[in-house]
Amino acid sequence: MLPRSAPSMPLHSDLVALLAGCRSAPADDTPRLVLADWLDEHADVAGLPSADDARARAELIRVQVELARPTNDTARVMQLRAAEQKLFTANAQRWLGELPERLHLLRHPTFGFAAQLPASAIEQPPQPFLFRPISPVNPWRFSRGLLRIELFEGELTDLELGAWFGSPLAAWVEEASVTVSGVDTLENFKVPTQLRPYLGVRYAVSGDSPQVPMTRPRPARLTERQWKRLLNCANFELVRGLTVLAPAVEEGFLRLMASANVSGLRWLTVKAPEGDKWAAFLASAPLTNLSALDVSGCELGSAGMRLIANSPHLRRLVSLSAFRNPFACEGLEAIANSPLAETLNILDLQNTGIGDRGVKALASSPLMNRLVGPGLNLSMNSLGDEAAKALAESEHLERFTELILRDCRIADAGATALAESPHVANLAYLDLWKNRIGDAGAKALSASKYLKHVRDLSLRDNLITAKGTKSLQKRFGERVKV
Repeated sequence: MLPRSAPSMPLHSDLVALLAGCRSAPADDTPRLVLADWLDEHADVAGLPSADDARARAELIRVQVELARPTNDTARVMQLRAAEQKLFTANAQRWLGELPERLHLLRHPTFGFAAQLPASAIEQPPQPFLFRPISPVNPWRFSRGLLRIELFEGELTDLELGAWFGSPLAAWVEEASVTVSGVDTLENFKVPTQLRPYLGVRYAVSGDSPQVPMTRPRPARLTERQWKRLLNCANFELVRGLTVLAPAVEEGFLRLMASANVSGLRWLTVKAPEGDKWAAFLASAPLTNLSALDVSGCELGSAGMRLIANSPHLRRLVSLSAFRNPFACEGLEAIANSPLAETLNILDLQNTGIGDRGVKALASSPLMNRLVGPGLNLSMNSLGDEAAKALAESEHLERFTELILRDCRIADAGATALAESPHVANLAYLDLWKNRIGDAGAKALSASKYLKHVRDLSLRDNLITAKGTKSLQKRFGERVKV
């Protein structure tokens, strides 16, 4: 099956290399934005159907990269969604070729005797194929400009699908993911040559406990002997996303990972309490190509976070989800002063027990200048006025259009420091809900000459009286919520 829209010339070698770089660091926006710039600058020689096609690809990357970042700016999201839909409507069919129709036919086959009859002779023909480029149920989707496809194991050997993966269109695939369970299944896994560069196996592992929580992918209940088989299996190199559940952690799976070849992993999620007990094993595992790590809700303390932050293997980590952990100021200081400060672009810090000292370390760290996305979310932490002052004094705050300090301990002095800082001039969303701000803080915010672009200011559940509310509403009108 050669896609109808396959380019008539080979892709430029630089383009092929840039696309491979995006696949190798899937959580990192930088390679994608570099790719978008290259497409604009080399649109005429990229090897794509036209220069306009190259520019449309570049625009989609930038639109979806921005959409993927957390934001409370609903007006901007609507604008981006409209641009995304316009790009899909104009280009998706050409970019996908016959892939959507082939996947539809594989999943809606004609069975039995009816398969031998012409379509006109079948009273109830199979569900017709309709191309819906933005349907949420599609087994494919564009993610930050590249294509992600969800396949079933039985589809891997389909010849027509294999032909599509052998075409230039497949170069835009970030990952063709397949969920696998069981050691025998992975050991006997057969992958066609055309599909191998794009395949990403998703796997979840639990212990030998009968109590296995429901998750996706469904976890395999394995013994230690089976774990060793799994990690030593030649096809384990195909596993890109791994979820390790509490029973496996408690029974020693991370200890075995420390001595296994786990360099193929790009996404790792650990769901287990008492993080400090296993953090040393995680830090010593050779996760040299890991792009995103999720240790949220793992009861990870400062000692465990220090081990992870200073791991010699996590040099390509760009996303660290660590909310609902008690690592406190010491843990954040460890991150801010570690090699991760030079690589992380995404860091979730909500409800981590950090206080003023930790925020001061963050505000002066190069990490503050690397965090991407419009929002800096430090909610549900014991942050007081000193933390607010540290942020207000940081010139890095100018990069952010949103600042979320919800459910903290900021009072009038902290609100005043933010209001009088020139570094808040780009804020469009400022969330100070459930703090300790009174009328003095409200007055300072109302008089701020820097909060010119704020479209949404949340001050609910503070100590502001009717007097403070009046001054806020006079300045911000319906943009303020008190």
